[in-house]
Amino acid sequence: MDTAQPLPTRSPATSDHGIGLGGETLTLALQPGESAFIRRSSLVFAKGDFKLTTHRIAKTRFNIFALFSGDVRWANRFDAQDAPVTLMAARDYPGRIVALPVSPDRPLFLQPTRYLAHRGDLAFNVRRVAKKEFWTLAEVTGTGRVYIKLPGDPKVVALTSEGAIVDTNYVAAISGDFQAYGKVFTSGEVMKSGELSNVRLSGTGHFVLQSQNPEETGNDGGGGLIGSILNALPF
Repeated sequence: MDTAQPLPTRSPATSDHGIGLGGETLTLALQPGESAFIRRSSLVFAKGDFKLTTHRIAKTRFNIFALFSGDVRWANRFDAQDAPVTLMAARDYPGRIVALPVSPDRPLFLQPTRYLAHRGDLAFNVRRVAKKEFWTLAEVTGTGRVYIKLPGDPKVVALTSEGAIVDTNYVAAISGDFQAYGKVFTSGEVMKSGELSNVRLSGTGHFVLQSQNPEETGNDGGGGLIGSILNALPF
């Protein structure tokens, strides 16, 4: 169980997306034998008998992708032992928790810097996702659920075949099949408008927008110096 509840639906276009919206913190309840992963240095509270191990969860085809995406490659795994376990996790900025389902027929792409936790059998691979624009996201495959924390007021928007122009810095996650093409504005328009990181996004499914984009320093690996060293390792 978790504290993220389904978003209130106002139209058929969003009635079946299955994306959940919660509060400032994430609470996970594990029964004996169950497990969950939480981003390094993000545990707020833990109760119960559990085993803790640290794992690399994301792969990159080229290590340089990690520098541009803020790739979070490491997370702590919590395995409940002989009694139920309660875990609470958070990030160090105000915002809301968003729960994103993943299944073999429903791929998920997300900003690695927003990752907080996940449950299930999932694989993460950071790669380039747009044409004519250097935009990298973490592709999540398998079966389970991913939890991210987004600054501001998250919005869920339906993908369409016609597409829409979006700022890649504010697209936190994409659930479904999509295409992204850059260079939507001319060089003259970019110079005058300052709109540098835009793509035309189309497809089937939904994407999640964050309303704020707080600056983050370093490699965002969590855990200060140790986190930076882990993210710099070539494995």
